[in-house]
Amino acid sequence: MNRYLRLIAAAGMLLATASFNNAMSFEQGFYDDLRNSNWHDGFVFYHPDKHTKNAKSLRFVGGTMHEGGYDVTLTDFKTKNGKVTGGTVKSEFSDDKQAQLVITEGNGKKYSMLYIRDSGGRLIHIYNPLDKNVIDVWGTRLIDINNVYLTLRGRYLDNKGNLYVFTLGDLTNNLKEVKDPSSFNPAEREDGCILITPEGTERLEFAEEYDFTVPVFKMDGIYVEARQTVRGLELRYIKDFEDIKNPEGTPTEGIYKMLYPDPNTPRFLFTADQVVNEGLLGHYDYQTLRLMRNEIMARHGYSFNSPDLQSYFDKTSWYKPVSQDVKLSAAEKINVEIIKIVENRRKQEESEEAAQ
Repeated sequence: MNRYLRLIAAAGMLLATASFNNAMSFEQGFYDDLRNSNWHDGFVFYHPDKHTKNAKSLRFVGGTMHEGGYDVTLTDFKTKNGKVTGGTVKSEFSDDKQAQLVITEGNGKKYSMLYIRDSGGRLIHIYNPLDKNVIDVWGTRLIDINNVYLTLRGRYLDNKGNLYVFTLGDLTNNLKEVKDPSSFNPAEREDGCILITPEGTERLEFAEEYDFTVPVFKMDGIYVEARQTVRGLELRYIKDFEDIKNPEGTPTEGIYKMLYPDPNTPRFLFTADQVVNEGLLGHYDYQTLRLMRNEIMARHGYSFNSPDLQSYFDKTSWYKPVSQDVKLSAAEKINVEIIKIVENRRKQEESEEAAQ
């Protein structure tokens, strides 16, 4: 099955595969009552279905850019100050699970998350809130584009030490790098994604597959696909894209260019300033997710017991081990939990694939 279809199928079968991206301005709200809340899981939008104040159950319906028909019901309410804060989640894809609305604050922002636990109390999904104004195809596309941008965002070096920066460019100032990505107009993000190379700056135009934005763009006259791995960002030759044609004779497999993380800058710095989502994390394999999660700790000086992690971060110039008692921001704590969920799932999937 195509790699992107696998992600889409997984989202449909695991209805509760948690979280969406609240980095963009219209996604920074929070909820303190589940009655009128909207949620997103990286692929599917959910919104309340005609809830009333005295309703005995809350039904959420939703869909993707391709189809509707998604349905979740919350019963056996838990309340606080007259507001619904949790209950039992039921859907056609899952047994009864416990839902809890968790509200936390940090760095001047307020976050609400819907935590889903199985019968044993194990955290299995985390939903993020979604502004009702983004529940449409364009909103889906904005989040999709943002996920692809974040998959690339960072500073890399080629094998000659040349710097490559994937970032956002100011559309009103000759695509000059935007130092504060959170200030960028989300509606312009697709046009503002840029790559700064030794040769200059170019705007990235992402390709689509089955109406989903994918990390495929033109570089040096050919289309390449970006894949995140433990060692860095692989820019690979592509094949099997219906609407993309490279010049005759262009290879259809293998690595076109290998880019390595800049040791002077944390690789996954976006995890410090925004809450991630499973749609974004689906672009990474297990080992890379493990590095991402532990980098959050390393940025605060965490001293690792695992020799491989300690060795990896010792090779950077920014890592200064202090202790194992580090304090994370509210967003970072949420990210550690979300990444761990996806990390465990990816580890199991890769193990099963290797056994086939």
